[in-house]
Amino acid sequence: MALEPQTGIRVPAAAAVLLAMAGGVGLAVQSKLNNELGLALQDRIGAALVSFATGFAAVLLFALAMPSVRARLGGLAPAFRQRSYPRWYLLGGAVGAFYVFTQTAAVGAVGLSLFTIAIVTGQLVSGLLVDKFGLGSGRPIAVSPLRVGAAVLALAAALMAAVPHFDGGGQHGLLLVLMLLPLLAGLLQSVQQATLARVAAAHGGPAISTLLNFGVGVVLLLALWLAAAAASGRAVLLTPEWWLYAGGPLGTLVLGSATICTASTGVLVMTLAITGGQLVGSVVLDVLWPSAGSIVDTATLAGIGLTWLALLLAARPWGRRQAG
Repeated sequence: MALEPQTGIRVPAAAAVLLAMAGGVGLAVQSKLNNELGLALQDRIGAALVSFATGFAAVLLFALAMPSVRARLGGLAPAFRQRSYPRWYLLGGAVGAFYVFTQTAAVGAVGLSLFTIAIVTGQLVSGLLVDKFGLGSGRPIAVSPLRVGAAVLALAAALMAAVPHFDGGGQHGLLLVLMLLPLLAGLLQSVQQATLARVAAAHGGPAISTLLNFGVGVVLLLALWLAAAAASGRAVLLTPEWWLYAGGPLGTLVLGSATICTASTGVLVMTLAITGGQLVGSVVLDVLWPSAGSIVDTATLAGIGLTWLALLLAARPWGRRQAG
């Protein structure tokens, strides 16, 4: 039986969109921080582990400090016994861990804007299907011509912003390979966000689903890091650049905003809203804090404008009719 979203995790559509936009800006900042942490540690898996572990600690402290959330922790065992949601939903944590790893591996080489484009492309492809089957909101959301048009427009915006990266020669093959990691992460991320929304519905709020997501991710990344450290004989997770450790806690806020927006509007609108904030944040960071692959020009700015137009189209009420 499909889980219905609970009123405690749903907000008006306009507020949900604004929340997701803010989350998108935070996601761009998190991507940059995690990439810089990977460079500082000279360990991509270690940087992903640190990001997830600090995020898990932040959510756990929040859960223990809030009486209402702390009370929901007691419902974890009954929820598992009653199979309130499929166990495979917990694999959303594995998707999150893979996404953070792609941040540490690809952002520096291809630039934050191009990284974001690859993520968005994957999300747009999978977001329509996730909404079609009602995985995120608990109800099918029709794939109307307006919604498809909005997705196509956003995809065109992403391609427009990508063009400068392939002008003037260079290692195009390497760029395409490096885009595969965030592209795959984007394809999986819509499913992750949808399943997190359903887990949140079962527990009455996003705090528990976020905690489970980070917990699963920490376990998987720790196992990978221990294996890599044993093979290399190098195990360093500390750097004096303390601000680079802010990526994990920031990620918890981003994930919470995405979960709430998914339950309130569906995966496609959430994806487009986060895309708008993420692209703006990425461009600003590429200008103020550039990496080797950072490129910002007229095509990039035009792509942002088209993405915002796609967001407005997809967010219109008649673009979100439920399937009959």
